[in-house]
Amino acid sequence: MIMNSELEFEPFINYESIVCSFFPDAKDKVNAACMGVHFTPTNEVYLHVYEDTHTKSILTPGTMFSINFSENFYEYVIAALRRENHEELIDELPRNSFKSLDPVPILKSAWCAVKCQVIEMPPALKSTPKCRRRESPNIRSKILSIEVYRLPKIFNNRSMNLAIEALIISTRIPLYDPISKEYSENIKNYINIKKKLIEWQDMDRFHDSFEVMDNYLLNHKVKPQDLFDF
Repeated sequence: MIMNSELEFEPFINYESIVCSFFPDAKDKVNAACMGVHFTPTNEVYLHVYEDTHTKSILTPGTMFSINFSENFYEYVIAALRRENHEELIDELPRNSFKSLDPVPILKSAWCAVKCQVIEMPPALKSTPKCRRRESPNIRSKILSIEVYRLPKIFNNRSMNLAIEALIISTRIPLYDPISKEYSENIKNYINIKKKLIEWQDMDRFHDSFEVMDNYLLNHKVKPQDLFDF
């Protein structure tokens, strides 16, 4: 049996997760977002949430949410890449992806989930980075509980780490000017990750996820010859 008290998070480093909450005006609709979270020694969690997003507008003081550490990479992809009909409040993840919705959504694929509640961000912290990033956090929360359901099946897996890096890159590429150095470098890194996974003969379990990422990039004006020239 896994004791929750035995799980410790290293403070102030990035843990990639799926943050799940409810839309306040549609309690049966789940908002899922792929993002890094940062734990502190004081039983709190800081998040860096993009402005002008549903997640930022939802995570107001008092709101409860869950941090899910999932083994299903496809769910990270769906949570990270917004669909065109998102404004219609269609769930990013299917309802059958969740084992529980009360009091917060918990993914079936999560080997660990952290239930949190947003608290006020002191003004003094708003301009001071609290982790190893240049940006300051804009969401502060307290930990309500940590649930460890099982040990992950695959430990320290380089393929999973590379796939997550490719996902992060895919969210950035559309933000760059196509003739910029940053665009070229990120396209190259994205393609190199795909090459590496193929070389390791580990692309099969990521195939559907990369298909979603490729289509997302093509829909955001990335040229096919830039994406598949390898």
